Amino acid sequence: MSRARRTVIAAAVALAALVTLLSSGPAAASGDAGHDRSNVVATFEGSVIHLADGWGEAQACASDDGRTARCYRSEAEMDAVEAESAVPGWSRGGIARAACSGPLRLYRAANYGGSVLQLSVQGQYINLAGYGFDNDTSSYRIGPCGARFYDTATGGGLYPGSTTAGASSPTMAAGWDNRISSIRIL
Repeated sequence: MSRARRTVIAAAVALAALVTLLSSGPAAASGDAGHDRSNVVATFEGSVIHLADGWGEAQACASDDGRTARCYRSEAEMDAVEAESAVPGWSRGGIARAACSGPLRLYRAANYGGSVLQLSVQGQYINLAGYGFDNDTSSYRIGPCGARFYDTATGGGLYPGSTTAGASSPTMAAGWDNRISSIRIL
């Protein structure tokens, strides 16, 4: 069994345990289980980490539901594992993806360097603080869906650079380096 396959299996087991934990905690009683986007939980090498508290040794994280993520030691490892475990047209939860279903990548350093956050949930404002990525974007790549970047956690202050489908930028527009607080994939 390949290392990538073992990593996927370990991540799936940890994610299942995490989902069980989230659905049985105090938030479940209020009917809002797992929807607190202020602290996204992630699996990393069989452990659970809270991204808002730091990424530790992880350098690349991917999320397609806005509540949980899968983290890796490098962007190359993320690419390999995510590609190997993807089922065309379906998200990890078995829910059909929209026709426009590619990820957006935010990078902590200019020229697509440093840690990378990959997001693919559409139609929701995503507060980047929950991912430990608030005011941390220095470059980006937009997938096949356009996106909007915002200066505030609640979707205010629209980023002036190009965020249309397929756009990318090795640096942020003037005055916007490390300033993005929320995004929305269209």
